[in-house]
Amino acid sequence: MEGAVGSWDCHRVLAFFWRDTFNPETISSARVLLTGASTGIGEQMAYHYSRSGAEIVLTARREAVLQKVMEKCLQLGAKKVFYILADMSSPAEPERVMQFAVQKMGGLDYLVLNHADVRPLSRCGMGMWSIPTGFCRWVFSG
Repeated sequence: MEGAVGSWDCHRVLAFFWRDTFNPETISSARVLLTGASTGIGEQMAYHYSRSGAEIVLTARREAVLQKVMEKCLQLGAKKVFYILADMSSPAEPERVMQFAVQKMGGLDYLVLNHADVRPLSRCGMGMWSIPTGFCRWVFSG
């Protein structure tokens, strides 16, 4: 019991002294590619980057929803917003998406992979939290 209390005290001290050093200006004009951007966490990340004035390429599978997200991103302050329909589970799509993003924005500063589907991983014995580091390289290997 004593160890748990000591651990809790440590967390309280850290929380008290924690200083958030995030500066939104660091992502102003940043070039961001965001996958899985049509709903949920991906949609909210798009809005967050937009409020900071980023340039964004959104990708997901549903065009009507992506168009709505794109419109809201522009209203929130994104400098530029593009979208490209893509099913990232298809082996050819990552390269096509990357080429589109680089062509539209001249490069990338941030790559946000929000599209991972763990169902294929479970078929080969891997769980959601045991994804190997090479998986991300494979996703965008083209």
